[in-house]
Amino acid sequence: MQSSKGKWSLFIIVIVIIIVIAVVANKSFSSSTIKIGAMYPLTGGLATYGEPSQKTAQLAVDDINAAGGINGKKLEVVFQDHKCDPKAAVSALQQLTGSGIRVFTSGACTGTVLAMEPILQSTDSVLVGSTLSGSKISSSSPNVFRNWGQDINEAKLFADTIKQAGYKKVAVIYEETDYAKGLEVALENYLKGTSVKVSSESFTTGATDIRTQLTKLKGGNPDLLFVSPQTVTSGEVVLSQMEELKFSPARIFVNDNVIKSADLVSKHAKILQGALGGDYVIAQNDKLAAVLQKYKTNYGEDCPQTNICAAVYDTIYLLAGAIKSQDYNAAAIQSYLKTVNYDGVSGSISFDASNDRSNTAYSLFQVKDGKAVIYQQ
Repeated sequence: MQSSKGKWSLFIIVIVIIIVIAVVANKSFSSSTIKIGAMYPLTGGLATYGEPSQKTAQLAVDDINAAGGINGKKLEVVFQDHKCDPKAAVSALQQLTGSGIRVFTSGACTGTVLAMEPILQSTDSVLVGSTLSGSKISSSSPNVFRNWGQDINEAKLFADTIKQAGYKKVAVIYEETDYAKGLEVALENYLKGTSVKVSSESFTTGATDIRTQLTKLKGGNPDLLFVSPQTVTSGEVVLSQMEELKFSPARIFVNDNVIKSADLVSKHAKILQGALGGDYVIAQNDKLAAVLQKYKTNYGEDCPQTNICAAVYDTIYLLAGAIKSQDYNAAAIQSYLKTVNYDGVSGSISFDASNDRSNTAYSLFQVKDGKAVIYQQ
């Protein structure tokens, strides 16, 4: 039989373990501070998304705290750099969950969120992402919500334009990532059953020479080329080597990562003149104008992408509202988001059965004289 002393020792050990678990679980919900984890591409090929996301998230935090915080407690966002790299994203998430954080936001790079999803489930955490358009995000997990549009809507815009214009031979060069390849797959699906022939070539992330793929596509003499890179960095490789090979079809389509990049569009203005691209569009309103003015006042520059800043600002407010209503409980926050109808700076926000933002719309843009403007047909 176990001695009385042994029983007491075991009892004490159990109590200590319970206390340690409770302390860790409540690091993010202390007596004075509530913490949210935010993972953005702060370096790498999509840092142009990460920097304004971080700045806007901090604006939202400052506004929330200036108005009294969350039930009298200060909100703090702990920023991490996922670099648009799934491995880096998983490492960052493990670090944050290890510190007790269970509520997250993220921006850009579908693959990073898909890689994080198992950890979100195993730690009973919830994530609301913005600037996430890959179709695989839909219904990927009850723990993941998307405050952004789906890129299948962008692909449909391209397919409808192709059919209306009567193009017969379409070439696609795409990066082998969930987002970039997802657009290629969606475009092909929308063109199935038509007389349009699609020829595709791919390249791996980090590739510096894709001349072979481009030369093969050029040899097919396509009516149209769709360029679908994952990042600004890979977009630069594609466009530079197209120029080198003098590969300039009558019509070029580019994905939203290209159309969002003022640097790419201006640097490659000649080859992109007349090119079409799609992007998720947010209607302008007075509340959004006020946030954009605050961004300029605080940081000395305009927000480079209005839709990114609007979505990030609203996402922080959504999470703060959920915590205020439901306490720091991921399952309860999920239930809250399922039924929320929030009037934000980016418009009315609710989520559908797939945890995607409802009623989102993409619009076509055209490159004119080194700038992307709304396409006027």
